[in-house]
Amino acid sequence: MASISKSIVLLVSLATFGYSLYVVGRLMMFLSTPRSISKAHTWIFNLLDNKSRLETAYGPVVFDTLYVMGFIFQHSFLKSALVKKLLANLGLSGAERTIYSLTSSLCLHYLILNWLPAQSIVLWQIDVDESTPLWWTFVITHGLCWVVIFGGSLVMDLPELLGVKQAYYDLKAYGPPINYKSGELRNLYAHVRHPSFVGLSVILFASNVMSVDRLVLALLLTTFMYLAWSTDHKDVAYQKVQLQRKKLELKAH
Repeated sequence: MASISKSIVLLVSLATFGYSLYVVGRLMMFLSTPRSISKAHTWIFNLLDNKSRLETAYGPVVFDTLYVMGFIFQHSFLKSALVKKLLANLGLSGAERTIYSLTSSLCLHYLILNWLPAQSIVLWQIDVDESTPLWWTFVITHGLCWVVIFGGSLVMDLPELLGVKQAYYDLKAYGPPINYKSGELRNLYAHVRHPSFVGLSVILFASNVMSVDRLVLALLLTTFMYLAWSTDHKDVAYQKVQLQRKKLELKAH
């Protein structure tokens, strides 16, 4: 009976893996598609005084803030000792990361689908469609940042990051996969579980249209990452050693 339940968890983890990749693809389009404000909207907003602009943006900003805070709460609460203990008592330790990944993807997907633009207040607007060099600069900048993020995810073991390996190891009674990793890597994982703080920060702020809703998203997520990720000098030294090792391996091939 236990093996059947663990097999079901493994199947759910595989489905979650695929769904998470789909949501990340949606996130890429959401954050990195060049934005624009129609001339009609710009003309209307230019007729508004400052008070009217604030009133127009108030509703979307409130809801968008709630969406982001919901995502942050889920991301923090499901990592708490309380949740870990509860899942362990239910015999779902092997599904812990899968549940975390699934709920993270659901919250993020909901945010993307329900996001409300607040374009009555715009800090800057650059029409990249009118300039080929600017368009390519925007696309290449975002593309490089996503490559860094995806590369870091692969280096950090993507199946484990999304919970597939934990479910498989639990089914085979191998023990948690983190036990097979070095102390330095475990220390790094304890401080940061997602790659590239800088890459994601650049993506969030390097928008060709910085409307107030995008600013709220960028500020909240960047602040959350800064507070949640606490790497120390040992983590930096370990990553430097691993990077040098990877370079030597590539040269050898």
